Amino acid sequence: MPDNGTSTRPIYRRVAEQIAEEIEAGVLPADSRISSERELAERYGVSRMTARAAINILVQRGLIVRRNRARAYVAQPKFRFDLSSPGGLHQQLREAGVRPGARLIVAEKLPFTALEPQVIRALALNEADEAYHIVRLRTANDEPIAVEDSYFPARVFPDLLDFNLTDSIYGILRKYFSVEPAGSVQELEISMLNAEWAEIMGVALDLPTLEIRRQAFTADNVPFEFAHDIYRGDRIIFAARTVGPENLFTGSGQLWQQALDNLQADD
Repeated sequence: MPDNGTSTRPIYRRVAEQIAEEIEAGVLPADSRISSERELAERYGVSRMTARAAINILVQRGLIVRRNRARAYVAQPKFRFDLSSPGGLHQQLREAGVRPGARLIVAEKLPFTALEPQVIRALALNEADEAYHIVRLRTANDEPIAVEDSYFPARVFPDLLDFNLTDSIYGILRKYFSVEPAGSVQELEISMLNAEWAEIMGVALDLPTLEIRRQAFTADNVPFEFAHDIYRGDRIIFAARTVGPENLFTGSGQLWQQALDNLQADD
């Protein structure tokens, strides 16, 4: 294995980096089989344990997937999701030439008394209000990539549950309720996929995920959605544009700060 003899990086990381370079250069295209641990050990002059450690790193990075009794293959390119775009995941996938999809897990109307305080605050609900609770499995080219757990105020979107909720919900809000998403405040947290979400997605437990708690607003600064989303970190590249709080919504940054405080508040 080429090396100048002065590197302090562990050997397994150097092996992983060389394989990653071949993947990124297209030498190893998507869905091509990675050499076995024995073949990699012979190629790089390392032990099979070292070769296995290198493969495990690439699996964690989402560059390689395991199939068919632990056979390793080059993963499909990751999907890109712009967290700062008011357009939803459905719209962004379509614009990237990817086929979006959704499977409805939960669709219910909840009374005020069944809602958690954080939801009530985020949607500015009063005791006479109800909210729709919608949970969906999101897919890209039929591959599960996220679970979205969202709440919408029923007084703003009457009969929302009568629509096709496997389609773009933001598209429904635009077309039938004249609500245009204009911005959001999001709190991000890296975590590992738990058993409940792993079962819904049909993927292995303990995948790296990005949890997003989101409060979405219209151009008039009216909150219309509160959501807790789980995105697979091994299949998505997240991007974001940075703006000052004073530019996030119309007017001052007070609304931004209030929304951020609510996301961080204990229930």
